Amino acid sequence: MATPKLRPRQTLSRHDISVNLMNNALQYFKRINSKVFLRGNTLLLQHLSALETFGLQHGIPADGIDILVRQALSGNLAESVSIRILKCLLPATGVLQDSVIAAVSLFCTGKSSSSTRIFFIRWLTSVYDLIQCKDILSSLYNFFFCFIQDDKLCPSLCHLLYLVTRMEHVRAYRVRILLELQSRKGLQPHILGLLSLYKVFCPELVSLTLPGKIKVYFKTSSLLFTSELKAIAKRNAGDPVGDNKLGLCTPSRKRKWNSNTVVPICSSFSWDQKSSSAYRDYLSKNPTLPVEKIQTLSQLLENIMTFELPAQMGCILNNSVLPHYVSCAREDDSLLRLNFWLAFTMHEECAWYTGKKHIKEEVESFLSNVMNMQEFLQEGLSGSEDFLYKCLPHWNGNYRSQILSLLSWISPFSCTEFENIFFETLVQLFASSSLYFKLDVLKMLKKLLQNWLIRHSVSVELGIANNDDTSGLMTSVDNIIQFTTQLGILGLDMHDSPLILHFILDFYALVCDIYVRFSLPLIVLPPARVFYTALLCTDAVNLNQLCYIMYRYRENLLTAKRTERQNTGNVPFPVSKQTFEEYNQYLSTMVGCLWTSQALQYDTHPQGIKLAPEVLENAGVPLNKKRFNIVFHPALMGFAAFFIRERFPQENMFQLNVLQGKYWDEYIDSLYNKGLCGLKLFIESSVNRVSSKKKQEDELPSQSSHV
Repeated sequence: MATPKLRPRQTLSRHDISVNLMNNALQYFKRINSKVFLRGNTLLLQHLSALETFGLQHGIPADGIDILVRQALSGNLAESVSIRILKCLLPATGVLQDSVIAAVSLFCTGKSSSSTRIFFIRWLTSVYDLIQCKDILSSLYNFFFCFIQDDKLCPSLCHLLYLVTRMEHVRAYRVRILLELQSRKGLQPHILGLLSLYKVFCPELVSLTLPGKIKVYFKTSSLLFTSELKAIAKRNAGDPVGDNKLGLCTPSRKRKWNSNTVVPICSSFSWDQKSSSAYRDYLSKNPTLPVEKIQTLSQLLENIMTFELPAQMGCILNNSVLPHYVSCAREDDSLLRLNFWLAFTMHEECAWYTGKKHIKEEVESFLSNVMNMQEFLQEGLSGSEDFLYKCLPHWNGNYRSQILSLLSWISPFSCTEFENIFFETLVQLFASSSLYFKLDVLKMLKKLLQNWLIRHSVSVELGIANNDDTSGLMTSVDNIIQFTTQLGILGLDMHDSPLILHFILDFYALVCDIYVRFSLPLIVLPPARVFYTALLCTDAVNLNQLCYIMYRYRENLLTAKRTERQNTGNVPFPVSKQTFEEYNQYLSTMVGCLWTSQALQYDTHPQGIKLAPEVLENAGVPLNKKRFNIVFHPALMGFAAFFIRERFPQENMFQLNVLQGKYWDEYIDSLYNKGLCGLKLFIESSVNRVSSKKKQEDELPSQSSHV
């Protein structure tokens, strides 16, 4: 008889040993059907330790969660054991519908302790995104609400109900109960959070005015194992099949932004069943369509009434379709949920003022997604405003483009709440920063003002603007204009750069048209420091921009004067007489410089450029009176020299006086052809030209037309 060969002993890996221990623990807890005492029960402690070790590292499969959550709420285990079980119930795939029904049934029996029930609600809130069919929670809504008056359960229940609430859940008796709780307990954020959602769905039932300063209704610390979910997601990333021994079918997902900005895999339907028959059976039973099946805008339009938004609204940021729905939806619940999510997510994951270390690339990517979302919606998000309110005092210039973009979408009424913080922070950074940072700040302030003005003009077109809102907006707009002007002047004093001047003039190109383009009865002229710096500058771009700005101011002032004459006594915000006088002074100075060569003798502005005759004579500058007209102006002299070079011999190239005779009109037309449209508009609107071709006079005949 042949001797059988000995097979080598197979050694189990550490992971296999951990899986076996976990399976033994599940079998142990499955057999429990009566009271089990903790003292001296080493076997219970061993199995509990095995569950904690495996659950916090790899997650527990759905069938294991079904066993453990039933035992945790059965009352057969000690309170400390039940709480430890709930703390390690990290779903590896998802939570079954039957598990939720059984757990809620045991929750309602009251067999478990109060602390255990609180941890169960916190667990249910933490794994909400992983529940395979959330409609079951909707059907159990009334069971949860019955415990809302329990002082210990109330905060956790409000958080869970906030996620579950739909329009059909809002009832008058529920609003009445919440209002009674609020009157008894005071302003509790969790109660106000649920009431705010009720008010979005049914504003006629919630007459309470909610305080606007409360942005975060629920604490992030109330969620369980957020860091563990993050670790499991990283560990399972790139392994969509998962561990076959655990039945993993999809990678775990965490509640943080760097994974939940992706559309959840299972919002309402278990996608483990990929056969077409299973999908058809699901749709026949449930009319709602999971949002992950919608990939194009046409699919969204076809299923606009049947698709279901994901519970974790952060996935909207990286989705190309969902922002369209948020933008056009009548109900504001989706936007409210997004703002709620942003409020605590940005604080936890992006705030450098908390002292936490964050990966710079991830923070930049996330802030860019929020920035793009606001650009798409064309409005600011209250969640990002709350973040800016907290982070601005500690901002050191990091994430410059993202933070400045978020600042440009602050609403005018929110800005008044932290105006001092906004102004002080920008002044400090502006004074100590580089030239290009200063330019970005000026660009941001222009966009901020533009967003406010567009919002107001739309309100005027829709007929929803009132005098109180207009008055408040005018105050905010005037403050921003004055603040931006002060920053611009500070930049000019520090750098004396034509770039700074260009951005200031670009800002005033928007300011000068406030009355006509945006229907806001406010006209603010640039200060003398800006006006004279631009008038006497050495580059044609800024001079041309100043001419265009003065032309637009003229159109706005004439429109304001006509409106005031037509509605005598009915103009709520008339333009002051001082504004007209200051504009006429600026106009006379510009015409005197560019056209009549008289500004140095007759400029009447208190901060103007008028000089005494003896000072001009002692300067020794030839033709000093004409040094800033459109021939000798430093910004335009190059155009004049180019014009002469094309028409005269080289020996007469720099004799610019010849342009003031018969070549005058031809030279003016050549300036227009060089793209100086602002100069053209200003001269044609503010100067009465007399053709030198007809008069043949060797002078500059002209006349300014005042407003």
